[in-house]
Amino acid sequence: MASHPQAAASHTTRPRSAFATRDYIQLILRIMAQHGTPQRVLANRTGISKSRLGALLHSNPAKRATMTVGELETILHALDTNLVQAFVHIETFPHARPADDVRHAHLITMLCDMFIPLPRKLIEVLDTLDGLDGSEVRREWASPLQKAVIKRIAQEVLAVTERRVRFANSDDFYL
Repeated sequence: MASHPQAAASHTTRPRSAFATRDYIQLILRIMAQHGTPQRVLANRTGISKSRLGALLHSNPAKRATMTVGELETILHALDTNLVQAFVHIETFPHARPADDVRHAHLITMLCDMFIPLPRKLIEVLDTLDGLDGSEVRREWASPLQKAVIKRIAQEVLAVTERRVRFANSDDFYL
């Protein structure tokens, strides 16, 4: 009995996962280049042997060794970043150029520092309020809250810019 060609094809082709499209290695290599960190130094900082690190960071993806999550976290930590920052960077700039990394690094770091502890802090606040258990929170609040945060950050950036302009155009040092 002959099998149907489309049925056979459906078993051999799998959709690429979102993970497969994220290239943490390219991000690591860009961070290393920006910091001027050679593999030998990274090996010393991480405790991962230079040969293992070379296999993990190989320029040819087909020749790369499979990296564990622990190794990824260790490498990122040695480069003064973390898994969340790396994930946000890759999601924000899937085809980033090195100039994007430098230009937006502080923004990504600030947002990660702001939002990583947010769930824990909100849970702590909700736990102190009588009669609330957290089920009152709605997913659809995400977009309005996101817009409010963006608006507030834009206002702060504009205020800083205006203070700089006033200071630059001023003969006195009073703000």
